[in-house]
Amino acid sequence: MTANLLNRCLPALLAACAVTACGPSEAPPSAPPPAVETREVTRQPVATEFEFVARTRAREDAQVRAQISGTVIERSFEEGQQVEKDQLLFRIDPRPYEAALASARAQLQRAESNANVAAQNLARGKELVESNYISAAEMDQLQGENDQSIAALEEARAALQTAQINLDFTEVSAPFAGTAGRSNISIGDLVNPSSGALVSLVALDPMLVDFDVSEQAMVQNLAANQQRAEQGLPPIEYTPRLKLGTDQVYPHTGIIDYADNRINPTTGTVTVTARFSNPDGLLFPGQFARVLVRRGEAEPALLVPQSSVLEDMQGRYVFVVTDEDTVARRNITLGQRHGVDWVVGEGLEEGDRVIVNGIQKVRSGMTVTARPVASATGQEQGDSQPR
Repeated sequence: MTANLLNRCLPALLAACAVTACGPSEAPPSAPPPAVETREVTRQPVATEFEFVARTRAREDAQVRAQISGTVIERSFEEGQQVEKDQLLFRIDPRPYEAALASARAQLQRAESNANVAAQNLARGKELVESNYISAAEMDQLQGENDQSIAALEEARAALQTAQINLDFTEVSAPFAGTAGRSNISIGDLVNPSSGALVSLVALDPMLVDFDVSEQAMVQNLAANQQRAEQGLPPIEYTPRLKLGTDQVYPHTGIIDYADNRINPTTGTVTVTARFSNPDGLLFPGQFARVLVRRGEAEPALLVPQSSVLEDMQGRYVFVVTDEDTVARRNITLGQRHGVDWVVGEGLEEGDRVIVNGIQKVRSGMTVTARPVASATGQEQGDSQPR
């Protein structure tokens, strides 16, 4: 009887289990909107700056050479030492030139004596020729002797001056204040004008910096300044700053010194020279650097972080969060870099919330949870237009 009861209840139990298994189940909870961090687009003062590759150059750079032949008997400086203008650097044995000067003085005295005698003879001849005591031919001879004595006198004076100059050249002095370089000349060396440089001398303060500006940029600048002059406005001021190889900004602001008077036909550029004071000797000739040229005064501009800018086949773009907390794509155009930011030309408005962190988790139209992120605009500015 028990088996019969089990057989009658089993179908009912299976049916109940089937109904339970096929009944509605509880749905899993939906994922929350992704969290992103945004920064509001603001206007900040930005100066237009352009960056150029540059090389430093000493304003005064001389290869000091011997002007005469002789033996070096004294060296009065240390390599790398700062020397003053007209400071003695080398002394060449003066004795042969002192003797030459003494000989030139004696020749001058002889020439002066001969000139006096010739002048007296000519004066007597003029008196005698009027009384017909001497002939015209004799008078011509006296005139010729006087002229020759005058020429000999001038020659003796020039020889004396040359001898004095050569004696002065035995003291080799600094033509300007600067830093002395390495010298291969020792006491006892025989030097002459073809011996090469005795020492190099450079003036480190101020330092010049050369960089090339495109012909188009130069023409545009000249046209803009001409238009401002017609309007009675002052010309646009360009202020150069210097970046060294370590990206360290040089502490002293420079001055645009001059531009070359011709365009390089090969590169289509004009070389511009800026002058920087160098009181601490941080700059050396031939040093690689970058020049940041600031154009005019700072003006308000929209800024976005560089980290928020993306790029694809359609160009550069950013993701913004709308008032409905949804993601929207905005195509933008960029200007120069400003520290860690880009200057925005078109595509954004002041107050837009640009996604800075979490960009990889979003797509257009998605709902997100947005919160602002604190960020500091870089103080270090200056770059060319984006490539």
